[in-house]
Amino acid sequence: MSFLACTALIKRCNILLLIVVIAMSISSSAHASDSIERRVTGEWRFTAALDGAEIASLDERDAQQLLGQVFTIKKEQVKFGEMDCGKTEFDAHKVEPQLHLRKEFHASSKELGMPTPVTVVDLSCTSVFITKPNHLVIFWQGWFFDAVRVKK
Repeated sequence: MSFLACTALIKRCNILLLIVVIAMSISSSAHASDSIERRVTGEWRFTAALDGAEIASLDERDAQQLLGQVFTIKKEQVKFGEMDCGKTEFDAHKVEPQLHLRKEFHASSKELGMPTPVTVVDLSCTSVFITKPNHLVIFWQGWFFDAVRVKK
């Protein structure tokens, strides 16, 4: 085999290797997104009003009245009561809760019992935090609610 033929073969192998690496990274990224989607889709029952942000649409009494109600998260719809937020993406990232909550929500993480780091998922009209399997902290109208997955 000539030197030129060997060089051409090496170039083809490098291109093939690059294609494989790109395909694998796209596949793992899609898989991670799918995993996040599966972890947060479903029906979630509010079990506790954990804490409010500095600016909130609800007072503590109003927040307590939402306990027991179901928050629905699907790809084609995010819904709570009469509020329908429509379709959503599941934009997820890991954050340090104390800094993230102060910056994004003007709130403290003290009463929320979140792990560090925590995965936050931005939905069409709110954000949810994955605290443990089948448990979320859902931000709604200025309040953080503990929520558990409704078993079918």
